[in-house]
Amino acid sequence: MAIGDNFNDISMFQIAGTSVAMGNAPDGVKEKAMITTLKNTEHGVARIIQKKINPAI
Repeated sequence: MAIGDNFNDISMFQIAGTSVAMGNAPDGVKEKAMITTLKNTEHGVARIIQKKINPAI
């Protein structure tokens, strides 16, 4: 899983099995990701990891 918030992360998305854009990422980055999570100020990284471990959350 790759998590990113800017255009430099798109190449990482292309290699990762699951690509996740942060909620505060530009729309162009979100369009390239498989999933969009919460903003960084809303603990988006923690949230997506929790959801991968326990999808019922």
